[in-house]
Amino acid sequence: MKQVLSAAFAVALVAGTCAAHAAAPKVDVPLPAEVKAAGFLTVGINCAYPPAGYVGIDGKPAGYEYTMVKRIAEAALGTGEGLRTQCVNDSNRIPFLQSGKIDLILASLAFTPARAEQLDYSSPIWVSNLQLIVPKDSKVADYADLTGKTVITPTGSTYQTWLQKCYPQANLTTVQTAAEGSTMLSQGRADAFAYIDVYGFNFTQMQKNFKVVGTLAASAVQGVGVKKGNKPMLDWVNAVLEQMRAEDAFFKAFSQEVKDPTFVAKYRAVVPGPNVKLDYSKSGALECLK
Repeated sequence: MKQVLSAAFAVALVAGTCAAHAAAPKVDVPLPAEVKAAGFLTVGINCAYPPAGYVGIDGKPAGYEYTMVKRIAEAALGTGEGLRTQCVNDSNRIPFLQSGKIDLILASLAFTPARAEQLDYSSPIWVSNLQLIVPKDSKVADYADLTGKTVITPTGSTYQTWLQKCYPQANLTTVQTAAEGSTMLSQGRADAFAYIDVYGFNFTQMQKNFKVVGTLAASAVQGVGVKKGNKPMLDWVNAVLEQMRAEDAFFKAFSQEVKDPTFVAKYRAVVPGPNVKLDYSKSGALECLK
């Protein structure tokens, strides 16, 4: 798949969540009974992955994914007051969903057939790609240069599977969070950190001794995760997302985090909007480069 989430996100100097929102989405599909009875919605979110999801300097969740989460909560409860969030990572988010600890996952959940057997995916919400973060003086320019090199990536991520399949000659080390991976790289304990392009570019805006390299790879369409078989929840979430697409809420959320209009324009085609619909059939999260 050649549709890519551009490096537009890269230059986002992480900003706080926006202060104002449009009116809560209006949908005809009924709110799931368990959410209505509880009076709140619990969503698994990224807390260490700027600019998608992170904790701001005020100690509160922020990021473009979190802005989407708040819009979904507003559709459920009229305001964001009933929203409860749970920080998750690539290895625990699906078990948290399956056990009922969270109602939904909105945390960079790339589509794969294996995951689709464990949970139900909502309509697509954006596209992500893999790249490498390396020191500025590194000789690593692409994945073929990883032979014998120590490469970090999060446990349970599609990137772990992709690297094991496509570049087994790399010495792969897994970590629980992106923050842990970037810390290890900064400490010189690895040669490269393999993760979502947006995180890499954002990181290098803050850490000038590092650069992003490598072909955009493992392009993946992402969605909201719903517990397997929970059709009322899936139908409701999809109705809310469809309304958000009609309002261009996804593009607005991204634009509030990314301030450079040139970069913003580059991802118009891979963010849902009134004239843009994404398709899981085009997801190539585990396809090796040609």
